[in-house]
Amino acid sequence: MQFIENRQGNDAQAVALKGDWIVENSSVIEDDAHSLKKGGRSSSEKTNATVDFSGIGQLDTVGAWLIQKYFPKAKYANMTDRQKALMDFVPESHTSVPQPECRSGTAAFFVHIGGATVWAAEFVWGIFCFLGEVFIRIFRNLRHPSHFRPTSITRHIYETGVLALPIISLLAFGISMVVAYQGANQLQKFGADIYTIDLTVVSVLREMAVLMTAIMVAGRSGSAFAAEIGVMKMRGEIDALRTMGMDPIEVLVIPRLLALLVTLPALAFIADIVGLAAGAFMSLIQLKVSLSQYIDRVQAIATPLMFFIGMIKAPVFALLITAVCTYQGMSAKGSAEDVGKLTTLAVVQSIFLVIMADAIFSILFAQLGL
Repeated sequence: MQFIENRQGNDAQAVALKGDWIVENSSVIEDDAHSLKKGGRSSSEKTNATVDFSGIGQLDTVGAWLIQKYFPKAKYANMTDRQKALMDFVPESHTSVPQPECRSGTAAFFVHIGGATVWAAEFVWGIFCFLGEVFIRIFRNLRHPSHFRPTSITRHIYETGVLALPIISLLAFGISMVVAYQGANQLQKFGADIYTIDLTVVSVLREMAVLMTAIMVAGRSGSAFAAEIGVMKMRGEIDALRTMGMDPIEVLVIPRLLALLVTLPALAFIADIVGLAAGAFMSLIQLKVSLSQYIDRVQAIATPLMFFIGMIKAPVFALLITAVCTYQGMSAKGSAEDVGKLTTLAVVQSIFLVIMADAIFSILFAQLGL
């Protein structure tokens, strides 16, 4: 049966609809509509075209939607009251896609820069607001220490600290070996082999140990923070916490922050020890310096100030990593793809902020003569 009949009038083209426009006939109706358009015989998208409803037997919402789809701009004629009510009820399916605005290469470049700047400003403002909410809850809970959830904090200390010891130690040992090896190769050319120990000690205690530890923690624990909270957001568990009268920031963010404020300085301290041990190993192998000579040289170079310059960075790095990763996790929209993108973004942003903070610390200490 033919559901669409094309009629050519004197002034405008008319299309007559026939049969039952119901869900059972939808596939046949779509075939007729495609054939009509493919044959170039339909101009129903013109504003002066007319669609005649007099031949329609039954009409349901699927049929009304198909009429809206294939005849979006036509005028409807000979409709019954029920057909008119049904057509008004079904929203128009035809939506015009906005054409992208044509810009020159220079204009597009500056538009991209402006958009990136606005996005960065919104991100920084969002992080500041998020941190404000976190600190408000921390200060409020000081009057009720049990609200800090010690069981959850202990679990996160174990996951972010104890379980991370092997990889952090291996990384610190390898980085210190590389620094000592490369330093010895260069300094031997000038007969300054002994200063390899100085280079290793200063670089490990002031910069490398805490920086590499923070980057590893951001990739290992920070990604876990973002993914866990993002999946909870996707499943509606965060809304469930609010329904039960619990604060998601108090339950999910604060325990992770307090745990990382403990574990990152501890891991950085262990990285210092392992890094110095790697320097001793390379000095023995490459410079033929005994362990006692190495220890004497380290005691002459290393100072408590040098150690604390490195350690003071650890809590700041922990705060940045936790803030960014939990913020991105809380920003998940509800799809697995979005959680994956936000997890990657959280790791990249946290590592970037850690490196920027380290650069700011270096400039600040240089200005203070430390």
